[in-house]
Amino acid sequence: MTKTFDLSNLSDEELASLINEATTLRDTRRASREGERPVGSDGSIGQDVRAPDHGVIPTPTPREVKDEGRAHGVPK
Repeated sequence: MTKTFDLSNLSDEELASLINEATTLRDTRRASREGERPVGSDGSIGQDVRAPDHGVIPTPTPREVKDEGRAHGVPK
């Protein structure tokens, strides 16, 4: 469902300010998502914890365990 907003009473300056603020917010949100991984084949999503600036100690993901676990003795 799409929200509609009545912007008819806004001046040109107010509309330009609103557009600039919305564009800045959208760009900020997009930049914060750059470290996220795309949706995996199993439907999982998440951040790339191996990114140098992430700040966490990486552990195997369920996908990695599924893909590599048998080589380490984990049953299917």
